[in-house]
Amino acid sequence: MNLIALWLITFIFRPSARILWQQILLLGVFIGIGLFWTELYFYVGLSGILHGLFASFALSEALQGRKSSWLLVVGVCSKVFWEQYFGASETTRALIEAPVAIQAHLLGLVGGLLLGFSTHIKVYLGSADPG
Repeated sequence: MNLIALWLITFIFRPSARILWQQILLLGVFIGIGLFWTELYFYVGLSGILHGLFASFALSEALQGRKSSWLLVVGVCSKVFWEQYFGASETTRALIEAPVAIQAHLLGLVGGLLLGFSTHIKVYLGSADPG
């Protein structure tokens, strides 16, 4: 399931391989460190990084003027906030046959939004390529 989501993210946003790997690495470190402050003791998967990638790329597009990407940003934020308040869906739990790591989703969202803003600032200042 994670591989399909990664494929969809790369298909929708079309990041360069360098940007994709850079963000995967940065999000992995951010989430890994952040999980030390949660009650989650065991985490397997890519879902936090996927939430971060989606948030980062959607926010980058929105800040570059693509108005429809704001819907994607609001959507991913709403989904993660819903999970934080109501918990993960039973359907997802049954599908993956494990508890859903909503803490990793929140950390991925925060990290992704930070990356999206930082990418925009670098592009705005002329020191980075958005793609």
